[in-house]
Amino acid sequence: MTMSPDMVQVALPLPLMQCFTYRVPPAWQDAVQPGCRVLVPFGRRHLTGVVVPEAPPASLPDSLKPILDVLDDEPALTEELLQLTRWMADYYVCSWGEVIRAALPPGLEIESRRRLYPGQPPAEPLSERAAAVLRLVAAHPGITIRRLRQELGSTPYGLLHRLVRAGLLRLEEALEAPRVQIKKERHVRFAPAYRTPAAQEQLLHRLRGARQRALVAALQALQLEGVTEPPRATLLARAGAPPATLRRLVEQGILELVDKEVIRSPLEAEPPPAPSPITFHPEQQAALDRIAEAIDARRFETFLLHGVTGSGKTEVYIAALKRVRRQGRTGIILVPEIALTPQTVQRFRAHFGDEVAVLHSRMSEGERYDTWRQLRTGRYPIVIGPRSAVLAPLENLGLIVVDEEHERSYKQFDPAPRYHARDVAVYRAYLNNAVCVLGSATPSLESYLNARRGKYTLLEMQRRAPTVGRTPARLPQVRLIDLRHTRLANGNPLAPPLVRAIAHRLERGEQVILLQNRRGFAPVLECTACGWSPHCPHCSVTLTYHKVPHQLRCHYCGYATRHPNTCPQCSAATLEPLGTGTQRVEEALQTLFPEARVLRMDLDTTRGRRAHHHLLSRFARGEADILLGTQMVAKGLDFPRVTLVGVVNADTGLLLPDFRADEHTFQLLMQVAGRAGRADRPGEVLLQTRNPDHRVFRYLLRHDYVALALELLAERQQLGYPPYTRLAVVECSGPEETRVQELARSWAERFHHLQQQTPGGHLIEVLGPTPALHERLKGRYRYHVLLKAPRRSDAPALQPLLRRTLESFPSLPRSYRLTLDIDPAGLS
Repeated sequence: MTMSPDMVQVALPLPLMQCFTYRVPPAWQDAVQPGCRVLVPFGRRHLTGVVVPEAPPASLPDSLKPILDVLDDEPALTEELLQLTRWMADYYVCSWGEVIRAALPPGLEIESRRRLYPGQPPAEPLSERAAAVLRLVAAHPGITIRRLRQELGSTPYGLLHRLVRAGLLRLEEALEAPRVQIKKERHVRFAPAYRTPAAQEQLLHRLRGARQRALVAALQALQLEGVTEPPRATLLARAGAPPATLRRLVEQGILELVDKEVIRSPLEAEPPPAPSPITFHPEQQAALDRIAEAIDARRFETFLLHGVTGSGKTEVYIAALKRVRRQGRTGIILVPEIALTPQTVQRFRAHFGDEVAVLHSRMSEGERYDTWRQLRTGRYPIVIGPRSAVLAPLENLGLIVVDEEHERSYKQFDPAPRYHARDVAVYRAYLNNAVCVLGSATPSLESYLNARRGKYTLLEMQRRAPTVGRTPARLPQVRLIDLRHTRLANGNPLAPPLVRAIAHRLERGEQVILLQNRRGFAPVLECTACGWSPHCPHCSVTLTYHKVPHQLRCHYCGYATRHPNTCPQCSAATLEPLGTGTQRVEEALQTLFPEARVLRMDLDTTRGRRAHHHLLSRFARGEADILLGTQMVAKGLDFPRVTLVGVVNADTGLLLPDFRADEHTFQLLMQVAGRAGRADRPGEVLLQTRNPDHRVFRYLLRHDYVALALELLAERQQLGYPPYTRLAVVECSGPEETRVQELARSWAERFHHLQQQTPGGHLIEVLGPTPALHERLKGRYRYHVLLKAPRRSDAPALQPLLRRTLESFPSLPRSYRLTLDIDPAGLS
C-alpha cells in the first residue's frame, strides 16, 4: 500500500484496537518505511511503535503530532511479517501493536517512564498509607510508579496525584534507554608500522620493560595461532601484564585498540556432531516423496505426518529441510518444550552445521536480540525453538515443521496475542507458498479432522524405524496396575509390580523413566483431626507441600509460607501430606533403591540457565539410572537404554471438567510410553490407575489412536464442541467478585444485543457468565463467558462480532480486565 509521505499509521504496543496517525517531519520522510520502529508521543508519554502499511483515516485533526525519531535504518519487520501479524490481530481479536511486540525481541523499546522524587516536607500529619509512600520515595528517589505499587501493594493513583499536587512529591517524565543493545568487546592489534615480523623483532630489542616485551611476545604468539586481533582480556591474561602496560603501548603508537561486535549465542562453541547414517523404511520414504513433491513445486501444502513414536519423523523433517536448503530457501522447526530444544538442535546441527539458530524465552535478552538480528540479515537460514520461533524474521521460507503438533504448549495464554503457533505456522506457510508439516503420534482432533476432510494431506507411518543394520524396534507392551486391588506400602507411591520392574532394569544396567505430573511432595496438607487444609490467600487453590525446603507453595501465584507444626484451626499435631508429587516419588526411590542414581526433572529443578540441557545430557551419558519428572519427560526424548516407563498416577487429568480431558490424557500417556524400547531392547510401560476400565486405557493398551479419535469426534459432533464449532472465552477479572460478575453479565448482554442485529447471529451460543474453574487467582476473581459458533456457511464469523462488542463496551474501571481467548486450549 502506498503511504502518504507526510503522514503514517503507527501500531503501538497497547491493548487498543486502532492504529494512530502521525506527521512525518521532512527530515524523516526518506527514512520512514513500513516495518520501521519509530519513537512517537502518546499522551504524556513517549512510546516505540512500528510504521504499518495502512492508509490514514479520512478525517484527521488539524494538528497531528510528529514522529520524534526513526529507530531503524532497515525495517525491523518484513512485508511478510507485517501481513502475518495483521492476520493474527484480526483472528485473535487483539491490537496489531500487541502482535508486533511479540514478533520483536524484548528489550528494544525506548519509552518514557514516570518517576517519583521527594518534594517538600509535610506540614501536618499524613495518613499511614501516604506516609509509607513518602518514606519509600525518600529511600529510593526516582522510583517508578509501577515499582512503588509493587512494593506497597495497590496504592491508589488518586493518592499519588494528591501528594504531587500538594508538592510533597515530584513527578518527572524521562526517556529510558533500551534494555538491550549491541555488545562490543575491545580487541588488540599491532599498529601499521609494526605488522611485519622484522618490525616486531626490532621492537622487542628496543623495549626495555619486561612486561611490555611479554605483552608484545604474547601478541606475536597469538598471531601464529591464527588470532590476529585477540580480545584485550585474552592478551593480558596470556602475557600476565596489567592494563597500564597495554595503555602505555597504545599511547606510544605501537598497539591499537579496536571494538568488535560480540554475538551472544546459547549454542556451545563445540563443533556440530557428526551425522548418523539414515536408512529410510518404506513408510518414511513414501512420506518424504510426497512432501518433496510439494517442495519441488514450491506449492503451499499442509501435511499431517501421523507416525507412531520412534517411527522416524525427525529424519523425514531433516531430509525435507535439506531439499528446501538446496533451493536456497529457509526453514523453521518448532518444538513444544524448551527441554526438547538441545536434543533437537544437536540432531539438526549434525546435518546443517552452523546454519542452525535457536530462539526461545529462556535465552537472555542479549542472546535473543543477537539471534534475531542474525536471522534478520540471513546469517542463519534455519531456526529451532518453541512457539515464539514461528515469528522468526526469516525470509524466503520453504518449510515450517511443527513437531508434536498436538501439544498445548503451542498455545499462548498470557499476554496477548493468545495465538496457537500451529495455526500461525499453517497461515505463514500459505503466505510463502511453503510446505507445513505437522508431526505427531497422537494428532490433535482438529488436525486429524482436517486431514480426514482433505484440508491437510494425511501421511501415516505405523512402524517404528529400524536401527542401523537391525529390524524395526517394537512398540512397547503396555500393562495396567490396578491400584484398587494392589496394596501400597505406607507412604510409598510405587506399587510392588512397578518396584519389581524397576529393580529388574537396574540389575540389567538399563534406564527407567518415571512420570508423575505433579511437582512438590504432596498436593494437599490435611489435618486428620479436623479436616483443615491450607489454602492460598490469593488464589482459590490449596497450597502444595514442598518437603525441600519445607514450605507450602501456591503453583499459580508463587505465594510461599512455612510448614506449620500444628494445625492452626484445632492446634493438633496431626498434619498429613496427601497425594503424590515428584519429591515424594524421589524420596521413595532413594529408600527402595539407595544405589540408584536418580535425576528429578520438574519446574523446581530446571529454573537455572540451561538446566534442561544439563539434566538430559547427564541421563544420555548414562550418569543416572532413573529420570523422574513431570510431563516434560514425556515428549520427544530419545534414549536407547530406556526400556521401562512407569506412570505413577495415570489418572491425573482424566477427571478435569474439560471436554478435552480424555484427548489430552491419552496424548500424554501415549507420548511417555513411546520413550521405552526405542532401540534393539524391548520396552515396557506400567501405568498405575484406579480407573482401569476407562476408555483411554482400553485404547492405550492397543496403541490405537485412530479408534479413540473417531469415538471422540463422534461425541464432539453430537455435543457441538471443537473441531465442529469455534470456541471463544471472554474472561472478566478484578479484585471484587460482585463487580466482576456484573461486568461479565453486562458484556454478555452487549454481545447478545449485537448478535440479534447480525444475520445468522442466533446460531452463536452464549454460555455464562460463570465462575472460572479456579475462581480466584493472584488476588483476582474471574468469570467466564463461553461462546460457541458452528462451522457452517450460514453462521457469521465470530471475530467481527467480538471486536464490535469490545469497541462498544464502556471502559472498565481501574484494576479490572477483560481478556479474550480464541480457540482456547482449555477451559480452566
